[in-house]
Amino acid sequence: MLTSVLVPEGVVVGVAKKVLLLELNEINWRVIDRLIEQRGGGFLPNFIKLKKQGTWAVQSAVERSPLLDPWITWVTLHTGVSPAVHGASVLEQSSDSISAPRTWQYAADAGRKVGVFGSISSYPPPPLNGFVVPGPFAPGNETHPPRLAPVQAVNRRYTQVHNKTMQAPTLAENAGTAASLIGMGLSLGTMAHVATQLVRERLQSGQRWRRVCLQPRLNFDIFASLYRKERPDYATWHSNHAAHFMHHYWRAWDDAVFPVKASAEERLQYGEAVPEGYRLCDELIGRAMNLLDQDTVLVVASSMGQQPFVSDRYKAGKVIVRIRDIDALLAVVGRAGISDVVPTMVPQWNLRIEDPVRRLAVKTAFDMAYRQRGEDAVQREASFVVQETDAILTLTPLGLTQDQRDWRYFFPQGAAVDPTGYPIDALMAVDAPTVKQGMHHIDGLLAFYGAGVRSGVRLPDCTNLDVAPTLLALMDVPVPAVMEGRVLGCTAALAAGAESAAVALAA
Repeated sequence: MLTSVLVPEGVVVGVAKKVLLLELNEINWRVIDRLIEQRGGGFLPNFIKLKKQGTWAVQSAVERSPLLDPWITWVTLHTGVSPAVHGASVLEQSSDSISAPRTWQYAADAGRKVGVFGSISSYPPPPLNGFVVPGPFAPGNETHPPRLAPVQAVNRRYTQVHNKTMQAPTLAENAGTAASLIGMGLSLGTMAHVATQLVRERLQSGQRWRRVCLQPRLNFDIFASLYRKERPDYATWHSNHAAHFMHHYWRAWDDAVFPVKASAEERLQYGEAVPEGYRLCDELIGRAMNLLDQDTVLVVASSMGQQPFVSDRYKAGKVIVRIRDIDALLAVVGRAGISDVVPTMVPQWNLRIEDPVRRLAVKTAFDMAYRQRGEDAVQREASFVVQETDAILTLTPLGLTQDQRDWRYFFPQGAAVDPTGYPIDALMAVDAPTVKQGMHHIDGLLAFYGAGVRSGVRLPDCTNLDVAPTLLALMDVPVPAVMEGRVLGCTAALAAGAESAAVALAA
């Protein structure tokens, strides 16, 4: 019996289910298997349950570098079409500029109630039947309905404080925030985690990285409360915490393939980060399982994965360079015409410039910028990468091969520049606790669990194009012909329907 097949337009191959999609960015089976090998099955019991009691697969992204980024792969997953069709290219690109419907739009158009929490490129939030809380890198606090804006404001501020692009809130502000979030579902358990973390940081050095685990717990509290009240037919929930830990701390956990090994201090401070990120994923899967009823399928997906960052250029790891003061930097190239300045994932910023002539001038200023060490022109290299998407310039400072502070930055096409250049510390900051240690890989994961899901079945390897048609088929929503992927046989009904669809295709 076939387990997947292309579906003709309008063919419905499922029995209507509700779907809860848990988006755990960039996790993969290789790390899960390695952690279970190291620490035993009790460390990740819900991942084991997904395999033993559900249906699972290795899900690979169809994208390749330079398109292998989560703000592209997740849009592919939700549209069922390739990047050339949907047009996503930058983090938190406006949903209005995505040229293909997402899964939540298909579900809403079919009369289903939806809930979207944190999914990439869901800003501005569409007024769907249900709720929409965009991701933490969105440029504004808008939500649907507006009463959810406080949680979006907390997420955006937390992210920007973590990325050092905004001041931390005061004690009074934190108290007010906690009061508003308690009414939205913030649990005593999460508040206890916050208190424990603050005590841990006072008693143990190098434990601040654990703060990253607080945000997904808070968000799941709010989501779970919404989910129980609204009971959507289709819901999504997204977290980036495990991807963050892999990017920054993979070598500290497992340095087997790295040419430069982790120091004893690095292993002591950060060696638990990657395992803790996956352990929290397992905890969240368990919490999601508790939300299911007899008609709901839990889908766990990652859109792609990660691997150790090993590079001929960055043999000791890439030293991350971020912008210290965006206003000071923009004063050098000229601030005129830049209407919005939004920090996204470190070290990127999005600059909105509506006037195409001015946008080209700013892009050219950054494209022509370089950094140099001493008077030796051989020690000269580019300093920024700039990507243009509609009216947005995405600005990314390039990293260093070593933590050297004698570089100077030059801007030949700047509006008001010092011809002698700028010391690196005047404009940029080199303060990440570790070098870059993880990089994107095409192989992620996909798993189905719950109502009607086949037990203990491994599906053939699939791609992120296959997820959207499968989700629609689970909900008994017709799969549009534009979708390029296949419906996966995660339930007996879908497997049987896939065989019928194969016959229809052959006829």
